[in-house]
Amino acid sequence: MQGLIQFTERFGNLLSRTLLTVLYYCLLGPFALFYQLLADPLHIKRRTRGNWTRWDHDNDTLRAARKQD
Repeated sequence: MQGLIQFTERFGNLLSRTLLTVLYYCLLGPFALFYQLLADPLHIKRRTRGNWTRWDHDNDTLRAARKQD
C-alpha cells in the first residue's frame, strides 16, 4: 500500500508539471508574442499624427482632486 501511495504522488507531480508546462507554452507563450508584436504601451513607435497624447482636465481644482476614486 505504501508503494502505491508513493507512485501516485510521483505520478501526480509529473502530471501536474507536464500539464502546466504545456499550458504555459501553448497559451501564455503565443499570447505574449502577439502582445509584444502588436502593443506599444510606452508609445515608443513613431505615430503619423505625432506622439502627443491629450490631457483630460478632470481635476483642475483642489476640491475635484480630493474627490478622486
